Amino acid sequence: MGLLDKIINFLKNQAIIAQKDNVLITAIHYILVEELNWKPKKVNFGSDKHEMEYVKLGSPLSELEIEAERVGDKLYLKFEGELKKGGALSNFLEFVFDIDLDREIKHHIVLNLSDFVTDDLEIKNEDELRRIIKSYIEKIEEIARTK
Repeated sequence: MGLLDKIINFLKNQAIIAQKDNVLITAIHYILVEELNWKPKKVNFGSDKHEMEYVKLGSPLSELEIEAERVGDKLYLKFEGELKKGGALSNFLEFVFDIDLDREIKHHIVLNLSDFVTDDLEIKNEDELRRIIKSYIEKIEEIARTK
């Protein structure tokens, strides 16, 4: 195999990895919207970075934000839940003194793209993906309920 063949194989593999990223982030979005009943507020799917914001009636969070970035064959996810506003005094203190009263809850997870998407771009281990996403959101909401 010559150098050109190696370069072509490398480029093909990189294209597949990028497509796996798109499939996985779309699957996560689907789980949130269709199965967990979060309503999309803002959704930006990029080539390597994604940013999504959701709201849900009855949640202790005023907003759930997910930032995702593909690095190599891994998808780094940052779940950030924003607590509902604390009241007039909290808002006044944050505004006047430009401070953050710790109303955000954060969790991070790293997913291996090949664990959830085949080279043929089919989702695999669906139940595990659902469990992971649901578990992280439940953790954030549970923390929000206790704050």
